Amino acid sequence: MLTPKRIYIEELLDAGEGADNDVAENLADLRRINRFLGGRSVVMKALTACLSESRAESFSLLDVGTGSADIPGAILEWSQSRGIKTVVCGLDISERNLRVARGVLGVTGDLRLVIGDAKLLPFPDQSFDFVTASLFLHHFHNEDAVMLLAEFLRVARRAVIVNDLIRNLVPYYFIKVLGPLFTKSFLTRHDGPVSVLRGFTRAELGGLARLAGMQSFKVKRIFPYRLLLVANGSGATDERRG
Repeated sequence: MLTPKRIYIEELLDAGEGADNDVAENLADLRRINRFLGGRSVVMKALTACLSESRAESFSLLDVGTGSADIPGAILEWSQSRGIKTVVCGLDISERNLRVARGVLGVTGDLRLVIGDAKLLPFPDQSFDFVTASLFLHHFHNEDAVMLLAEFLRVARRAVIVNDLIRNLVPYYFIKVLGPLFTKSFLTRHDGPVSVLRGFTRAELGGLARLAGMQSFKVKRIFPYRLLLVANGSGATDERRG
């Protein structure tokens, strides 16, 4: 009863609505949401777990649909503070998002920002150790989500890490009612509830991963209403085959 049918209403940010200052407010809202509602910590914990398994002293990472680039920025800051050699890249199809992230939100030059289509990533096979995507996959129909996951798998040597939303009426009404209290942008107030209804169940996300060719992966629920998919990259698969 609390899991409605998945909807495909376009979000305002995806439709290009708003001026640069509106986008800046929206991306700043999303940064706060990621910081206080688990987005950053979900990805960071998954990444550090992968790194601890291999005891790596360096790594490269691509964050797809990076938006304000707060999550790859946090990863870069974390790795630099520990003396870990890191190449971190954020990709977004929206030039405006990246322009606002760099010019208004203060993303540093150490973080590489690239304009590109996530369905056809402009990188060779296995060109990054890790590929991450946070609150991104739900923007797409299932068929396109499978294509995206397949591209993530192609580019990732070691692991793919996806953090997204559980589709449930509890967070939907929470954001609908209380969202105006902690968001500034009209884009966020519209897109937040829509995003929840475009989210996934655990079984659905696992099914998409299988269709994308992911052979070794785990999907788990993160309190309160997040999903985490961690899959071995194509390089890890090749090592097992060898």
